[in-house]
Amino acid sequence: MIEELSQYYTECEMEVVSVENVSLPVKKEGMHSILVLPSDNLAEMLEEASDEAGSLSAYVHQQLAEVHELSVEEVMRQIVASQLEYTEIPSEHRNLEGKDFEGIYQAYSLLWEESELLNEQLCEGEHEPFLLNASWVQEHLEDADDLLVLSLPLQAGYEAPLWVPMGGFNECPLPVYQSVMIKHFQEKYEITILAVTDDTWIVQAGRRPATEEEALQLAKEHFIFCQYVLEGYSSLGHYADYLMKHDTWYLWWD
Repeated sequence: MIEELSQYYTECEMEVVSVENVSLPVKKEGMHSILVLPSDNLAEMLEEASDEAGSLSAYVHQQLAEVHELSVEEVMRQIVASQLEYTEIPSEHRNLEGKDFEGIYQAYSLLWEESELLNEQLCEGEHEPFLLNASWVQEHLEDADDLLVLSLPLQAGYEAPLWVPMGGFNECPLPVYQSVMIKHFQEKYEITILAVTDDTWIVQAGRRPATEEEALQLAKEHFIFCQYVLEGYSSLGHYADYLMKHDTWYLWWD
């Protein structure tokens, strides 16, 4: 499987490393060193993207043109609209045209009406930060002994969801939307991308939210982008407290 995946990366910096010899997290100065866990699903996604454009490199460049045209708010509108589409929420609340972030979030919150998850009161808790370690890698491997390490320049980290085009299924946004959001988080929180699977991104923030208001805003953005960030947290306020205290973000979709 590793040979199947590595053939797509002839035009970017990539290396194959064995599970037992990898040092986690992988780090290279001035680069995002992204641990790519191989899987059949990921191989299928890479094949589809490459066949669509002629090569993975061509796919990336085509999608980047759209990334640079999309705003964060437009991406959030699209993500929320897709989740509201087949609900019984009245159509006037599903129309997000022209709405700013707060309007988009209010519409999204209708999916979680009366849920304690929407509680915005910051509450302190015992938060164990996620650790990217050998145990986690072994748990998420599909019968493989080798991994890929994809290296991208720091300023190009937002291209990662295009080079590893997972997404577009269930609640997981399309790769182009993921790229826009990663670009936003990169510019605002100086994130470094650590690892990716066929349904997960692990990133490390270079800067934490400085205030409770900023932490809550970031928690809401994460919640819209990836609702599963709140698994293990009692509320938005609980998760916002985590974001103020820890640097690692675990973005996972079912």
